[in-house]
Amino acid sequence: MNDKLWDGRFSVQEDKLMEQFSQSISYDKRLYKYDIAGSIAHVRGLEKQSIITQEEAGKIIDGLHKIERQIETGEFDFDPQDEDIHMAIERALINLIGKTGGKLHTARSRNDQVALDERLYLRDVSINIIAKLDLLLKNLVLFAKEHIDVIIPGFTHMQHAQPILFSHYILAFYEKFKRDQARFLDTIKRIDIMPLGAGALAGTIWPIDRHYLSGLLQFTHISKNSIDAVSDRDFMIEFLNNCAIFSMHASRLAEDFIIYSSQEFSFIELSDEFSTGSSIMPQKKNPDSLELIRGKTGRIYGNLFALLTVMKGLPIAYNRDMQEDKEALFDTIDNCLMIVDILTKLILKVKVNKKEIDKSLEKGFITATDLADYLAIKGYAFRDAHKIVGAIVAYAINENKTLQTLTLQEYKQFAQVIEEDVYDYIDYNRSVDKRKSYGGTSRQNVLDQIEEALREVNGKSEHTLNCPRCAYPVKIYKNPSLTVDCIIEKGNKVLLISRKNYPFGYALPGGFVDYGESTEQAVIREMKEETSLDIVEPKLFGVYSDPARDPRGHTVSVVFYAKTNANPMAGDDAKDLGFFDLDNLPESIVFDHLKILKDYNEFRKKIQH
Repeated sequence: MNDKLWDGRFSVQEDKLMEQFSQSISYDKRLYKYDIAGSIAHVRGLEKQSIITQEEAGKIIDGLHKIERQIETGEFDFDPQDEDIHMAIERALINLIGKTGGKLHTARSRNDQVALDERLYLRDVSINIIAKLDLLLKNLVLFAKEHIDVIIPGFTHMQHAQPILFSHYILAFYEKFKRDQARFLDTIKRIDIMPLGAGALAGTIWPIDRHYLSGLLQFTHISKNSIDAVSDRDFMIEFLNNCAIFSMHASRLAEDFIIYSSQEFSFIELSDEFSTGSSIMPQKKNPDSLELIRGKTGRIYGNLFALLTVMKGLPIAYNRDMQEDKEALFDTIDNCLMIVDILTKLILKVKVNKKEIDKSLEKGFITATDLADYLAIKGYAFRDAHKIVGAIVAYAINENKTLQTLTLQEYKQFAQVIEEDVYDYIDYNRSVDKRKSYGGTSRQNVLDQIEEALREVNGKSEHTLNCPRCAYPVKIYKNPSLTVDCIIEKGNKVLLISRKNYPFGYALPGGFVDYGESTEQAVIREMKEETSLDIVEPKLFGVYSDPARDPRGHTVSVVFYAKTNANPMAGDDAKDLGFFDLDNLPESIVFDHLKILKDYNEFRKKIQH
């Protein structure tokens, strides 16, 4: 029999079906780190106020650390009979250290305990999402910069509207995702409020020092009302709303890319890495990554509305209904993080088909507005000019012509003021470059937008925030991105790849270090992806950190060297590759890789002597 820690007033055991129905340990166990961190702070607070002895506090804290290690190593046995992560840890503590463990819950309720866990957890998750959005924003800007010379039809109502720069279109999503990042940042203010000490709803008779606890847990604010502290899930709903808005933006980008990658458009082509095939139709290349982003957005919306629905009719203070907040929250976080990661990787691997896009510019009379502006400049009221151009378009449709192929004589049938210079006005390139109003699609505007965006993503602009790790307002400084490169030798030659993405030219094979990955793991992975080579025990050569080394932004590269006898194959970002003599390198080497190779050549000569 597994007695409940709360079953003192009950005369019969809980029904097994009820036990299964009410448990949350199967999913809230992911809160274990935060539950233990909150418990350790609580114990220190009890010790400070002499509610428990120093010896008891030390014994409890040691036990909590041991339980944390057991969970991390997979040794901990999660029992559904414990209901939730709070009871599981407390029971394990009592089993481990005896009755002293029963003092842990003095001056605390599960009501303020779970509110604390959720706030600690969401604070960290928010910071993680903000950091991941930094990478997505950076890749969007780089993608826009790479395709600055591509003009596409802009659409309204899914009809050809006006010519715009493809880069301008991409930067529209940069602005959307930047607002998403700002929302997550702002919500931290309302997450960063400490509820511990509120008890079940009325506070506690014990002389706890909530300001001391807040400092230990590095909260900026303390809840002012104990009832509100345990009944509030506004911060969680706001966070879910942020996720819903972000996923809406991601879904709109996904929808556009699905359309643009269809055979009817062929504006872009997705990388094979983010596409799938058909079980019956061998020719198919399906944009499943984008379709899943679109589909998961509906799921994220559902989680938001599920929690709103749970909370809408609850009497004030804690109710067990609020247990249902976690699955919706965890599911949203998992999917939101996955969407950010997928888009971040996918965007730089999209192939833009300029030839197909150029063909589409000839459809839909997309410089008709320019023609109306031309007539307005010549003296017509714009509404009259609009009507005349409408008639010209109808005529061109009947004659199977475009605005560009109509003769001057045909134009003069509609307005005698039209002269030879009209063809300059209806040229696609000139149409784009004339739109110089702030925020418009002219090349200079977009180049300025890209330059400003690069300053933002590379940390030359700053956000301010009350730090979740201390009680003072601080600035968030953006860190350089960590990369790896590898000098691979075969005989007396080194391997270089010809890059198919910006910046174009020859480079050492390499790439960015993923979150949770060591540099050694990253270089082995990148070599496999870019060259198909399985390198073994790469050796560290050096670290290169000049802020100007990479035109895409500030990167720090950990450079390795290795030898091979195998034949590489180009993959991932490599258009082509080959081995080159260190004394006869190609001219167009990008980044600071020429310096790296010169340093390596000197290093090699020294060790040979």
